Amino acid sequence: MKSKNFGCMLLIILTVILASGILNGCAGTEGKGKKEGAGGSKAAKGRYVEKEVELPFGEGERGLNIAKTKEGNLVLFSSVENTEVNRYEYIEGSWMKSPLDWVLKVCKEGFYPLAVNETKDGVQFVIGKDDNGKTHILRSTDAKNGTELKIPYLEKKKEYGYPHIASFLVDDGGNYWLQDIYNSKVVVVSADTLEMIKEIKTRDSGTDSQELMFAGEDKTVAVNTEDGKYTVYNKDLEELGTFPYDGEENGQLCNDGKNWYMVTEEGIARMRIGDDSREVIMDGNMGAMGSPVNSSAGMVCKDEGEFYVLYMQWKTMTFSLARYVYDKDVAAVPEHTLQVFGLLESDTIRQAIVGFQRDNPNVKVEFNNSGKGAGEISSDDIRTLNTELLGGKGADVLLLNGLPADAYIEKGILTDLTKILKKLMKENAYLENIVKNTVQKDKKVYGIPVKFTVPIMFGDEQIERALDSLDSLKVYLEKNPDARIFGVTSKEYIRDFLFQMYQEELIKKDGSVDKTKMEQLLELSADIAENSKTEFFEEKNMESEQDTLFANPGDIYITNHPDMVATDRVSNLSNMVIPYEIAREKKFKVKVLKNYYIPEAIAGINSNTKQEDIAEEFLKYLFSEELQEAKLDDGFPVMRSALEAKKQEVNDEYATAYSMSVSGNIDGEDFSISAQYPTEDEMEDFVGLCETLENPANQDRAVWNIYRDEADKVLGGSINAKEGAENIRKKVELYLAE
Repeated sequence: MKSKNFGCMLLIILTVILASGILNGCAGTEGKGKKEGAGGSKAAKGRYVEKEVELPFGEGERGLNIAKTKEGNLVLFSSVENTEVNRYEYIEGSWMKSPLDWVLKVCKEGFYPLAVNETKDGVQFVIGKDDNGKTHILRSTDAKNGTELKIPYLEKKKEYGYPHIASFLVDDGGNYWLQDIYNSKVVVVSADTLEMIKEIKTRDSGTDSQELMFAGEDKTVAVNTEDGKYTVYNKDLEELGTFPYDGEENGQLCNDGKNWYMVTEEGIARMRIGDDSREVIMDGNMGAMGSPVNSSAGMVCKDEGEFYVLYMQWKTMTFSLARYVYDKDVAAVPEHTLQVFGLLESDTIRQAIVGFQRDNPNVKVEFNNSGKGAGEISSDDIRTLNTELLGGKGADVLLLNGLPADAYIEKGILTDLTKILKKLMKENAYLENIVKNTVQKDKKVYGIPVKFTVPIMFGDEQIERALDSLDSLKVYLEKNPDARIFGVTSKEYIRDFLFQMYQEELIKKDGSVDKTKMEQLLELSADIAENSKTEFFEEKNMESEQDTLFANPGDIYITNHPDMVATDRVSNLSNMVIPYEIAREKKFKVKVLKNYYIPEAIAGINSNTKQEDIAEEFLKYLFSEELQEAKLDDGFPVMRSALEAKKQEVNDEYATAYSMSVSGNIDGEDFSISAQYPTEDEMEDFVGLCETLENPANQDRAVWNIYRDEADKVLGGSINAKEGAENIRKKVELYLAE
């Protein structure tokens, strides 16, 4: 879903996805990790490696969680069609299946299993929900017959409904621990009376399925009581101490009887009670945990230094199982290191790193970026990079979004990729206009976008025609001085949209500014802003440092006011949901803007790289079928077959289970809309529109920042349009001279 700051508009965004997932990691022997902030030596040999373990699942079978028997065997639990539950035990490299037939005897209908807990004594607990959202916990002591635990706490319905139990466990004292997501607490229940005997406050969870408590092999329980901190309890419910975790999101944990381990996208880390540091024993970039398509669905520590992690791929509703083991004979650091740099973070690049390193274990790929959001990147950030590149240094592979690619070509910084692209196009079909037109000069290609996003528009046809050029927009406003071109919207959106729409008129071929056209743009921006009630967004403190390029934060206004145009920037099927529903309801035709596309992850190779062969292989992998077909949300694929597959994606299980509702109040008017994925016919039309795209909506981030700073002054009333245009002209010329 597209990020919009709807909070202060009293908009409620509800996304319902009928799926679940979990994740976690375990331990290793002492001294094998890198202790953060503590330095440490690097051994020539030895590091953790990942090996895939084949899963025993059949058609329609989903993983629930993994555990371990008292003998140390790995156990995997699954469900089929949200009804029957299976148990698989991994014995000497083979899976032994044991259906939990007793579950259906206890709950025959309307019970959806979510997880299974099995004690070392073989007592099984199955946790699930019914159609009313009520949690049920079933127990069997002999794996043949079962009963439901009538826990009073689960019967108490409050404002948000019944308690939402994200996880359940049994401690060494026999107590039942229930993690209540909605009420941000853990409730400990007596196994004898089923009454609550302790309440522990947790941090707020980010999702409905995020586990915040874990049982250890040392018979303790760790609870995520605060951001960045876990508190450990013994069977007598006494606090034993705390340990920290790092990162914005925590993953699942496991305990080997001595230490705690956590697996996140950052890797596997080891933590100890009372120690404020943490040891990273495996880099997330070197394993499946670093992939944006993976969410962990369970983790156990098996033997000393050995871990198993069950992953779920949300978009495909599939699972994978990975084993992590320390290999003392493999090189501690891969022989080659490939540096990749981009101004912004990229899920596609993160996914590419995981796949490329898997196929090339002797190469480590390091992806560095500014660490800032799109609207936070400064001209100084780019100047620093430019200085490095002009000095013959810099990353091997460059992501050119927001960078002065034309200047890099002129200075000889970028490698000619024409031959590589021709070879790629012999092997697969790509959207030729997009891969060739983005960064090219004299019929040579210097940068190729891995993905692209699409600006769309629908609404009043007269306004759509008026937006063709600065002159036609000026004429329309002269005839309709009170027109709300974009409805109620923000100054930032007006500022960015108009600049991008008319950039070719504003910026000359040599990179300098057409002062007359710039003044005209700033005047029109001020006129449109005056009619757009931008103070609504200002009063609600809804200005944002994020890019508002093509994405109108008030486009839902068109549902009550069809005499405007709505525009959006779509990068995946999920954020097509609302705009396409509005267009469908109001019988608008969705169009593309001036055949624009926004190139994403534009890959180029630094001509000064010392690893040209590896850089070329990495670039080729970016356009491989494997990566182009990955279910990521940061753009549409440039490979034709992968784009065509989007037509069928609207019918898969994830898509049909997805719905979204948006409601709220804008400037005193109520709005409400509910929608699901676009239809197959709509996707057919959209893919057809993508075939027509040929104009890259590129931005030189330094010029973009100069324009924004001065345009904000004009829109804020501190200077007039003439002054703003002159300031922009001078600053851009100074930048070009540098």
